[in-house]
Amino acid sequence: METINVLIVEDDPMVAEIHRNFICSLDGFTVAGVVGDGLKALEFIEKSPVRLVILDIFLPGLGGVEILRKIRSSGKNIDVIVVSAARSISTVNEVLQAGAFDYVVKPFVFERIQSSLHSLRDINCTVSEGPREITQQEIDELLNSRNKKNFRSSLPKGLNPNMLERVEDLLNSNEEAVSSEEMATLLNVSRITARRYLEFLVVSGRAVMERVYQEVGRPVNRYSSVR
Repeated sequence: METINVLIVEDDPMVAEIHRNFICSLDGFTVAGVVGDGLKALEFIEKSPVRLVILDIFLPGLGGVEILRKIRSSGKNIDVIVVSAARSISTVNEVLQAGAFDYVVKPFVFERIQSSLHSLRDINCTVSEGPREITQQEIDELLNSRNKKNFRSSLPKGLNPNMLERVEDLLNSNEEAVSSEEMATLLNVSRITARRYLEFLVVSGRAVMERVYQEVGRPVNRYSSVR
């Protein structure tokens, strides 16, 4: 299996490091480089072999949409997965029209990006087999592979995607960190259930946990979204 070289274009060092660690944990992928500036990203692509770019939209030097357009116009065999906090329909439309392989919204789910990367890897394996004609069925399978990203199926057993979305929405809307007990009250579920969802968000990189020590009693774990 051919290794897919990945360039991470992200100006937030913490997010860039999360991307790096996650990509390095996947078979068939290697991080070719990390840059935090749009112009430096184009310079890197000119000098080094890159098959995939993980691209933010808001970047110094040159914005992500313009970078994507320049990559497409260059004729290079490079796919782009945009990972950004930008949610406007106009931006998403621009990105998709410019030819991005996928669009992932921050704060992201690791399983969401993993599904996208696996789809790209499957397609890459097929198209790298060498020159030959393929059937309509094989073309359909390629297109299905690109669009079949089943993100919810990767949730741990017992976690409901709709409930997970509610937990995440509540974290995002709260300025202050919340405990599992407070979350349980908001959701009308048990504290253990609330804690499972909160811990999954922490493991997924979409929330952080801080242990708060009190003058009396045991310390309390408090959770907040990654902003």
